[in-house]
Amino acid sequence: MTESGSHRAVDLSDWHALAKKMIDAMCDSDRQRIPRTIGVSGSQGSGKSTLARVVVEHLQRRGFTAAAVSLDDFYLTHADRQTLGATVHPLLCTRGVPGTHDTGWLQRVMAAMQEPAEQAATVKLPVFDKGMDDRSGQRESVAQVLVLEGWCLGVRAQPEIMLQDPINTLEREEDPQGVWRRWVNEQIRQHYEPLWRQIDYWVQLKPPGFEQVVMWRGQQEQQIEPTLRMDAIALGRFIAHYERLTRWQWASSPPQPGLFVHLAPDHSVQSVEALAEKR
Repeated sequence: MTESGSHRAVDLSDWHALAKKMIDAMCDSDRQRIPRTIGVSGSQGSGKSTLARVVVEHLQRRGFTAAAVSLDDFYLTHADRQTLGATVHPLLCTRGVPGTHDTGWLQRVMAAMQEPAEQAATVKLPVFDKGMDDRSGQRESVAQVLVLEGWCLGVRAQPEIMLQDPINTLEREEDPQGVWRRWVNEQIRQHYEPLWRQIDYWVQLKPPGFEQVVMWRGQQEQQIEPTLRMDAIALGRFIAHYERLTRWQWASSPPQPGLFVHLAPDHSVQSVEALAEKR
């Protein structure tokens, strides 16, 4: 395994080695300062939740209070998404794309993390139950460092010309006029990009291709209670909601500073480069 740019070769075969590298890169020379918010971006099933938990473990070992939170927990309630589906576009009934999160709540959390790092922030966080497809409560967390992970974390609005043509069957058959994808794009511009600017450090996980996303997301589904799982057809349609922006994130310039992590088909880390050096 090799690294590009100024990063020396190092064994990054597991998340613990990657977490240590991240924290070494983020901390200053005396290891006493750390970014308040860390963003872990990656497609479905890429391992971002696992990495976020491991990063929290390593931060705690260094004496920081830290907590991991998923962007998925900020999904709007089932009822709120049904309202969007009725008033904007039926595809918004399905959780996932920008516009189906409670960005107001996330903004309050991000604002709380702007305090000096010496003062741990107390934040209230929502909890989302994917099996029920609805919010199931909230929790409270105290942290100097918040590790936020999510599949569309850091995504930027697409140029208008890219929205003209559908990219899969779902868009061709259920959004032929582009109403859904243009509305989602405007949500990114108005409500998500301002949030991304408040994240101090990034790591982006990149699988070999979209076929890996489909396979890994299918493996995740098997961890859900059998009566609540989607069948293959439903899962394929669900993943299609994410395809446009997943591919766009891979092709566009991610936020900086941070690390870009190339994953192998077996989920191992293939290589790492600084986001500023991403090719």
